[in-house]
Amino acid sequence: MSIFASASPFEIFIYRHIRIIHVIKICLALLIAHLINAAFPVPHFAWTSVTIVIIMLTLPQVGGALEKSIQRIIGTVLGACYAIAILLLTSNTWLIAILTMLGIAATAYRATSKMGYAYLVAGFTLIMVLDGGSQSFEEALWRTGTILLGCVIALLVSLIVLPLRARNEWRWQLAESLKRMGKIWQAHLSPNVVKPLATRAMLKSVERAIQRQKALHKSVVLESKVLRHHSDVLDELVAAQSRCLLLLELLAQTRWESSRSALVIQDLFSLGFAGRELGLDLQALSQFCAGHSDLLPPSRQELLVSYKKEIQTTLTEQSSFSLNANGYAWLVYQAGIQMEHINSLIRRITMVTDLEHA
Repeated sequence: MSIFASASPFEIFIYRHIRIIHVIKICLALLIAHLINAAFPVPHFAWTSVTIVIIMLTLPQVGGALEKSIQRIIGTVLGACYAIAILLLTSNTWLIAILTMLGIAATAYRATSKMGYAYLVAGFTLIMVLDGGSQSFEEALWRTGTILLGCVIALLVSLIVLPLRARNEWRWQLAESLKRMGKIWQAHLSPNVVKPLATRAMLKSVERAIQRQKALHKSVVLESKVLRHHSDVLDELVAAQSRCLLLLELLAQTRWESSRSALVIQDLFSLGFAGRELGLDLQALSQFCAGHSDLLPPSRQELLVSYKKEIQTTLTEQSSFSLNANGYAWLVYQAGIQMEHINSLIRRITMVTDLEHA
C-alpha cells in the first residue's frame, strides 16, 4: 500500500483533532507514571514525569516521539554511565569537577552533530546524576532508571494510543502545496486575466506547507523502513517545490511589464496549452497525494520539449524583439521542468512505498 493511499476515517479523525488528542496522550502518559509511582514508590520519580513532558510536548507524531525517545535513551545511558564511572573512580570533589567538565566539553563539541539532542541529554544527565558530587552510586542508578522509564512510557503511549502518523500530515501538506501552486499557475495563465494577480497570500501559504514538510522529514523517515534509504528523495521533493514556488513568484512579477510583451505572449498558443496541461497535472497530483485519486498524471517530458522548440522558433521570428516575452516564456518552461520533476519524484516515492507493503 502506497504512502499516498486513501486514508481511513480513523486517520482523518485523528488528524482533524490532533491538538486535543495530543493533550489527552500527554495526560495519559503522566497518569500512567503516577499510577506506577503510587504502586511502587521509588526515589527521584519526578524525573519520569519531566522526561515524558520533554519528549511528548512538542512532538505529537509517532516518528518525532520515536526519534526523540531514542536519542534521549542514548544520551541518558551515555551520561549516566559516565557519571556512575566517576562515582566509582573517586570521591574527591576536585577530581569529580574536572572529569565532569571534560564530559561537558565533549558533549558540547558534539552538540551540533547529527545526534545533537542525544549529546545534549548526555550533558545534563551527567550533571543531574552527579548533583555536584553529593550523590551516592545508588541514587545515581535511581535517577537514571526513572529517566529511562519516562522514555519508555512516552514511546509506548505515542505508538499505541491513537498514533499520530507523521506521514499523513506530510502528504496532506504536500497535497495542499501542489493544490495552491496549481491554482496560482492556472489563474496566472488564464487568457481572461487583464491585470496582475494578487498572489502574495497564496504564495505564503505554499511556503508554509513546504516548510512544514521539511520539519516532518525525520519523523516520516523513521516511520517507514523503505524511506529511510530514500530520504534524499524527500529532500529533493521539498527543493523542487521551493524552486517551483520561486518561479511562480517571478512569473507573477514578469508578465505585466509592458503591453507589447503581453501581446507577444498571447500569440504563443503552445504556452497556453502547455500551461493548462501542467496546471491540471498539479491539481491531479494534489488529489493523488491526498488519497482522493488513484491516478497519477502522465509524464509531460515530450510536451516540454516541443514547447521549448516552439517558443524558440516563435520568438526568433518576432519582428520586434521583446526581452520580457523571451524571459517570461523561459520562466514558464523552467517552471514546467520543476513540475515534471515533482511528478517523477512522487512516482518514485509511490513505487518504493508500494514495495515496502508488497
